[in-house]
Amino acid sequence: MIDIRKAALAALILAAPATASAATVQLSKVLLDTESKPVAGRLKGGTLCVFPSDINVPKVKKTEEYERNDVLFTDRLKLAGYRVVTTSQDLFASANAANSADYLIGATIRPETMNLCSSVNGWKGEMIIEVEWQVYDRVAQKVVETLTTTGRGDLLKFNADGYNQIWNAAFRENLGHLVEQAAIRQHLGEPDAKIMADAQAAAAEKAAAEAAAIAAAEAAKQAKRKR
Repeated sequence: MIDIRKAALAALILAAPATASAATVQLSKVLLDTESKPVAGRLKGGTLCVFPSDINVPKVKKTEEYERNDVLFTDRLKLAGYRVVTTSQDLFASANAANSADYLIGATIRPETMNLCSSVNGWKGEMIIEVEWQVYDRVAQKVVETLTTTGRGDLLKFNADGYNQIWNAAFRENLGHLVEQAAIRQHLGEPDAKIMADAQAAAAEKAAAEAAAIAAAEAAKQAKRKR
């Protein structure tokens, strides 16, 4: 005798459209290129940001620090709902994990504009950088997309780590423009809602911790002044 419920369930499964699992993606390498185009740079000094001078940026093509950029890449692509393979945040990742995703993305950074101010309190200012992204398909063993984005990073108050913060903000904005590209979704598939939700929760927790640390530091300064 045929079980009607089981038969109906089997029919539903057969009728459901097949969905390919979303592909994985990984940052492969980041290059800094200041040879291909001139960099417009101005540097001011002191807490009042006076005495402007041109920044003489050396012409180089070199590999940038991987770990810092990989963290930025991973956080932003997970926020967009993509499956990212990363080794920088995994204490036990093996050497085989490097360049193991379905798609590898290489980035060539070309700074365009730097307007900076340096003082005893650190750095502030803005940067605009262009990033050329190459998407490599490991199965096809070829570059399948080349995309170019531009992003801006700025910092209004002096900070001892201000230069890196400005650079990171500009790279992060480029990543935001990258995930907006239709070609990325074409290769990586539809974003995963759970990955996106988990990343949003982690970002909110990180922001709250940073805000608490800043508030505690400010409170400590105020207490010191009252002594």
